[in-house]
Amino acid sequence: MDGKEIELKLAVPPEALGSLKRHPAVKDHQQGKPAAKRLRSVYYDTPDMTLSKAGITARLRVSGDSRVQTVKTSGSRTSGLFSRNEWEAPVNGDGLDGAGLRATGLAPLQDEAVINALAPVFSTEIHRHIHRLGGTDWQVELALDQGEIVAGAKREAVCEVELELVQGPPSRLFALARQMTESVPARLLTLSKSDRGYDLAAGREAAPVKSKPVALEVDTTIADAFRLIARNCLHHLLANEPSLTAHGHGEAVHQMRVALRRLRSALKVFRPVVEGDELARIKAEIKWLLAVLSPARDTEVFLSEIITPVTEHHPGDAELRALHDYWEARRSHDLTAAQAAVTERRFTGLLLDLGAWVEAGDWCSDPALAESRHLDDPVAPFARKILDKQARRMGKAACKKLSKLAPAHLHEVRILGKQLRYGGEFFSPLYGKQAKDFLSALAGLQDVLGEINDIAMAGPRLESSHHASEQASRMVAQWHEARRPHLLAEADKAWKELRKEKRFWRG
Repeated sequence: MDGKEIELKLAVPPEALGSLKRHPAVKDHQQGKPAAKRLRSVYYDTPDMTLSKAGITARLRVSGDSRVQTVKTSGSRTSGLFSRNEWEAPVNGDGLDGAGLRATGLAPLQDEAVINALAPVFSTEIHRHIHRLGGTDWQVELALDQGEIVAGAKREAVCEVELELVQGPPSRLFALARQMTESVPARLLTLSKSDRGYDLAAGREAAPVKSKPVALEVDTTIADAFRLIARNCLHHLLANEPSLTAHGHGEAVHQMRVALRRLRSALKVFRPVVEGDELARIKAEIKWLLAVLSPARDTEVFLSEIITPVTEHHPGDAELRALHDYWEARRSHDLTAAQAAVTERRFTGLLLDLGAWVEAGDWCSDPALAESRHLDDPVAPFARKILDKQARRMGKAACKKLSKLAPAHLHEVRILGKQLRYGGEFFSPLYGKQAKDFLSALAGLQDVLGEINDIAMAGPRLESSHHASEQASRMVAQWHEARRPHLLAEADKAWKELRKEKRFWRG
């Protein structure tokens, strides 16, 4: 049997499983009696992980006397939802069935050498409680899973909730998850058990993740373009949460903040078509999360780009070391606050609300409103209009030589350039290689303007740390102030190069 599964996964503490079984979201929609299963699943791959590299998982699941072979593709992970193709078939014996693997039609599984090389990589042992939930036009399978992933001598605990859509709109998954998480602590998961198993087997820890290009095409509608872009931003945000919470990676904070800024930029770009009562609440929650993440990133940049270069140039200076230690303590404090914020229920609620709104919010649920906003029109003309507007605004704020601008005006150019860069990156798949040179030149300008801005922002921070060492603060300020003329000259050069580039959206 082949098909597509759409599911949402939540990590929960073990003590919450009992509460979930009795939760109103479960009791009020229960259909039939719950069932309990013990599942043992063995995941197979070649020694060089051919299937994993192709985004394919192959497993044999044993439950009682039942043996089921399942093949899945990685599919898409958007707005917190997993959407994957899968092929299931009963098998006899304790290994995979080659004919069933070939029947999927997936390219790697047409190679006999690959099939013959498949061997167990890791396994899962899961106690699963299944509840069928439903209403007049929807049905969802709720699975409460507890157990572990085993890869050789390594083990990792599993305690999670899976909401799989059987019938109805995906928005039902968000609604159920939102109801559950109002009283039960939970985190939205981006990794499947197979993802975690491969990571465990390879000894990989959660690492920061950069954004990926948005899969726009020339015939993509305005509504679908917004969804694709917003989903991309949301996945970028969510994919970095494990690296922050588990390991405290400062780069993860940076990537989460970039994801939020990209999302905020997307909301601005598409404001004419997504305005509605729900948008104000969504924007307020994004503002909250940016406010709790930004101090950690700002302090890390200040420490690494402003303080550290000077302390490394004067390694024996005790006052500089004291200043460095003061800001290192601040960085640690701000990072801890950021980690705490993304473990709050408010963070999970924001992700679920965002996902639900992107998929089926008030901006697209009213057919008359959708028609008046031309949501089904192709996005390419819309993109050209937006990019023209962004480029015009940046050009108007600038002048021939950026070095002549007052700091406040230079900062405005930087912000407008960032908006143009995000917009250009969102829509660049519509234009192919034409966009590459322009966006590369714009990124170069942004880098230089970012350094100039870091120096401007350093002044108040150094003033605030005079108590640590006034002399060291003054030394750092003078060091970086001496860099400004060179950086301004670099900005002039980068701006000149950008103005030479063809505006790719004009054809």
